[in-house]
Amino acid sequence: MRPASPSTAAKFRDAAFLLPVAGFFLLLPPVIDLFTARVSLFGIPLIVAYIFGLWSALITIAFWFSNRLHDPEPHAPVPPDTSSPGR
Repeated sequence: MRPASPSTAAKFRDAAFLLPVAGFFLLLPPVIDLFTARVSLFGIPLIVAYIFGLWSALITIAFWFSNRLHDPEPHAPVPPDTSSPGR
């Protein structure tokens, strides 16, 4: 995996921030009501397939974002503890 440029990392960070917001809005009643018809997919009611499909898609996308996000600057080394003079 090649390191992302700062602008690319910022875009992934912004998209990762908006992912739960998008999930929240996709679960609001105006959108959910679109899937309340008495239709089934492979014997599963459409509303159940939508909710679990959305849930699994959000998890998959979050996992994908977590693999793309990284710490752009390595952490500085921790200085040695100089508070105790006897050591």
